[in-house]
Amino acid sequence: MLNEEVINQRIKDTFNKGLENLDYKIVVLDDDPTGTQTVKDLPVYTDWDEALLTDAFEQPNNMFYILTNSRALNEIETTQLHRELSKNIENVSLKLNKPYLIISRGDSTLRGHFYLEPKILNEATTNPFNAIFYLPEFFEGNRYTYDGIHYLKEDNQYIPVSESEFANDTTFGFSSTSMSDFIEEKSQGEIKSENVYHITLNQIRNRKKEQIFSTFEFLNNLDAVVVDALNDEDMDYFTACLVEYLNYHDKKFIFRTAASFVKSICETPGEIINLKHYKKNSNGGIIIVGSHVKKSSSQLSYLLENTDIDSIEFDVKEVTQPNLQNYIEKLTKEVEDFIVNGKDVVIYTSRDVIKTEDLTNNLSISTNISNSLVSIVKQLSIRPSFIIAKGGITSSDVATKGLGIKKAEVIGQITKGVPVWLTGEEAKYNNMPYVIFPGNVGEVDTLMEVYKLNS
Repeated sequence: MLNEEVINQRIKDTFNKGLENLDYKIVVLDDDPTGTQTVKDLPVYTDWDEALLTDAFEQPNNMFYILTNSRALNEIETTQLHRELSKNIENVSLKLNKPYLIISRGDSTLRGHFYLEPKILNEATTNPFNAIFYLPEFFEGNRYTYDGIHYLKEDNQYIPVSESEFANDTTFGFSSTSMSDFIEEKSQGEIKSENVYHITLNQIRNRKKEQIFSTFEFLNNLDAVVVDALNDEDMDYFTACLVEYLNYHDKKFIFRTAASFVKSICETPGEIINLKHYKKNSNGGIIIVGSHVKKSSSQLSYLLENTDIDSIEFDVKEVTQPNLQNYIEKLTKEVEDFIVNGKDVVIYTSRDVIKTEDLTNNLSISTNISNSLVSIVKQLSIRPSFIIAKGGITSSDVATKGLGIKKAEVIGQITKGVPVWLTGEEAKYNNMPYVIFPGNVGEVDTLMEVYKLNS
């Protein structure tokens, strides 16, 4: 009898052969840069005009990323963005005669325009999707889906994400426990919970391929499907079934996922890399912390208490004041004084949360705070030896507005779940490893460990 390890290896071998034959360019629309946390050797674009998309489709990789930063946008803005994206991707695909598969990559704690973005992509295409698959698993970050409920592991306990701090997000909060109820909640009843399909862990673990194929056959008219998975082997088996099915059937699917599904269907899954061989100058480095979730605050406190790194607190209340620009210029000068003297510095937002009853206004406040942090990077006249940005919106804005990145390369991860980009020639600081640290990843000492790996 074959043991489980041998069976899994055979599945993986079969899957890899199937992936080689899958005649699609995989386009990952990422709502913040942290979604590159499980891949390597892939290009990521921060713009999507047809010239850049042509370059992307002609890359040798089976996958590329487009950073939309749409988690920082309101519903009107992200609707407009995704309509434009859909049109441009389809035009380039037709021009080059290269079919594509879209992954809408979002947060593993279910924040973001979870339902809206795939819906808009479906409405904007000339060839609508038969189904949307929801796979919010991110195993490196301890996020799992079991029995149709999405869980996170925190303090050695598994809790539904609906019971976590993330469900109380000022913009993207929710109350539903099961994924099917969550989809009904976020679709405002357009998709009923009882109509959501479910590929179970039992089907995956017991290799019930025909049952999974049967579900694929039923799908039509943007049906919703939730997929259970507790580890990479579970995800790989589902992906193997999917790839085999798509190779022989005329169906069109779209995926709203976190990072684990992307890793599974990518030809170049990520790996931990050493940044020591990248050339540095003698200046100090910068850590920028915009995220204020509990995990980020704990990691920041641990960093400050256990290292001699210098620090500057950005008072978030200043974004509502008329002299904001003077305040930014003052902080920029302080940062430059540190790094020119070879001192590392962490710039962090005060841990206050400015909250109103207007969800759009809450998002606008978050954006203004991020823009202020980015202005510090943008105004720097001295090249730091390294840059680490913590938080999804923060890291995206630093990349696009602060560093002017149009195209970068995902070169791997500095630690589990923390991606590193190599900036392009057009960037303010070219050929610099840029560390993108998600707000909700790691243990209490992980930010300190990442800092030590850079300093």
